[in-house]
Amino acid sequence: MIFVVCCTATVLGACQTVSPSPVAARLLTPSKEARQELRETTAKILGLDAVTLDENTLINSSQFAYARKPRYDTSDQLLQGRVIEPVHVFRLVIREGACWLVYQNKNQQVLLSRATCIAE
Repeated sequence: MIFVVCCTATVLGACQTVSPSPVAARLLTPSKEARQELRETTAKILGLDAVTLDENTLINSSQFAYARKPRYDTSDQLLQGRVIEPVHVFRLVIREGACWLVYQNKNQQVLLSRATCIAE
């Protein structure tokens, strides 16, 4: 009886599907639509109306960090005190042939449907 239970557990464990691990990726000559999707997705994840990203974001590297630019008044004093917000880290991965933007701070993942990416 114990032999049957052990064999059944081994067979069931072997039958589980293993999803491929995500692979670090970078954008392959992104179109204007893909860049717009990246900006909109990043803003949505962060709960902002809009974000500004460099034109080469995710082209030379699989990740980028986003930090809001602090605002100063006319006398160069930081508005609203110190900036204590953490840096937001994003990573691009390929999973099952599609490009996914991963927000590392919360392990949130969003499909970038208009992007084409290649393994890094």
